[in-house]
Amino acid sequence: MFAGMVIGLIIYKITLQRPAVIACGFGAILPDLIDKPLGHFILADSLNSGRIYAHTLLMLIAFVVIGLYYWKKKSSFSILAVSAGISSHLVLDELWKSPVTLFWPFKGHFETSDFESYFTTFAAKELFSISEWVFAIMVICILIVVYKDKLNIFARLSPYIEKSYPIPQIILMIMGFVYLMHGINYQYQENIVIGAVSVLGGLGLLYGMKEKEIGGDLFSSHLSTAKR
Repeated sequence: MFAGMVIGLIIYKITLQRPAVIACGFGAILPDLIDKPLGHFILADSLNSGRIYAHTLLMLIAFVVIGLYYWKKKSSFSILAVSAGISSHLVLDELWKSPVTLFWPFKGHFETSDFESYFTTFAAKELFSISEWVFAIMVICILIVVYKDKLNIFARLSPYIEKSYPIPQIILMIMGFVYLMHGINYQYQENIVIGAVSVLGGLGLLYGMKEKEIGGDLFSSHLSTAKR
């Protein structure tokens, strides 16, 4: 979700369409929202896999086509933003390593998996993961700043968060560097991915928040002048 919302923030800065932030964040978790319950509950006896239909290139292409049509008809980038979020999910899941899933149905049937008490195990792992807490806090901060004009509590908290920039991004990138070094030294793929997301996410936030009045009517500096 964090990676998706950073991409959405960049899209928002370029297109001025604020819904892209949440749309992209939603798209980034959509494959799991569909496949995890479907694969681990409904199809538990046959597949028991959380990477099936919604993790395919076919799913992404369908959203891109619908998004292009919606953009042409409604001038809305929201569905294309969902597609961008889905793309980030497929990349972070390294689906190119599972061509049977990525290129379904052209490579044959989905591969079966063997997970016991998947959701319990997954919840415990996430609960005790430092990186997940950091990413969750950053997601909340993005929402507060982007939608500060929608809720009074957001409006009160937003100035404190904005004044702290770029400190959170720098901390995020430092954490990412530590994860990267650990992952590379011990050949731990998950930490390499977490580190890459942290570093690139921090850079994305620095760009997305730079010279921009989030949630307001105008870009600052030359952008606000151009709009006037």
